[in-house]
Amino acid sequence: MTAKRGEKDGGCVMPAVEARLKDLLDETRLAMLGTQLLMGLQYNAAFAQRFGSLPHALRRLDGIALLLILTTAAFLLATPAYHQIAAGGHATSRMMMRASDKLKVALLPLSLALGIDVAIGFLSTVPSWAAALAGAAFVIGALCLWYVLPLQGASSRCHEDDMHDKEQSLEVRIEQALTELRVVLPGAQALFGFQFAAVLTESFMRLPTALKGMHLASLSVVAAAVVMLIAPAAYHRIAAAGNAEESVLRYAVRLMLPAQGLLALGLVGDAYITMRMIFETPIVAISVAIIALMTFATLLYAVPLVARARHR
Repeated sequence: MTAKRGEKDGGCVMPAVEARLKDLLDETRLAMLGTQLLMGLQYNAAFAQRFGSLPHALRRLDGIALLLILTTAAFLLATPAYHQIAAGGHATSRMMMRASDKLKVALLPLSLALGIDVAIGFLSTVPSWAAALAGAAFVIGALCLWYVLPLQGASSRCHEDDMHDKEQSLEVRIEQALTELRVVLPGAQALFGFQFAAVLTESFMRLPTALKGMHLASLSVVAAAVVMLIAPAAYHRIAAAGNAEESVLRYAVRLMLPAQGLLALGLVGDAYITMRMIFETPIVAISVAIIALMTFATLLYAVPLVARARHR
């Protein structure tokens, strides 16, 4: 279904609220795809054969990049949760504003992580100063393309009318719920791919038994999340024959929200393992895991639940 769009004077196209929300979800999904690639890179790097021979400073930089990627993922994953919990799947001005702000904020740590990874990659062939310069150049380029140029263009944009809250049709809500599933699924796929590949490395075999068990537990919850995120597509085809039914929406939302929690647990679990491999003391790894877990819990569940309670 394509939402109708109207045109204002001066050639400015003012999309309907459904189209604006769909665009926002598609843009969040696009950012998540980029985050997915860097997320797999960060986790795989810790299990690479030469990772242990890197200087401590570089390994810690890789750990910082991982934290930045987790921050980006948390902000992006928060949008589907807020939409379904706080807004009930409808288009509200508060939901649009929150989701837009999260997308804008999420791009900042993503740009910094990209610069760190570029610098680490260049170090294998160029001097350290040249690698640092390359990483800084990528950060500046990303910030210019993602913030500076868009802000310059914002000064000449059309003045938008105030957007009013709108209850959307069942068909539109199902379409947007399926889009939100596609926002969450790439992160789960990337993490599961890393977890499976890591089991086959020599670095994994050298891990203590406790860390191996944690990794397998993380792999299990992420695999469960992948199954749950794909299940609504099967239900839509088999149970509803592709039709717009209320049961399809309920099924999708009831699986997506807990699947996000399982994905967060998997991300936190393997972040703990990676930090243990980077830092000699477990205190850093435990602190990172606790902070990451609290961040995910706050953004995915606490904030939307509080917003829903205040709205009611």
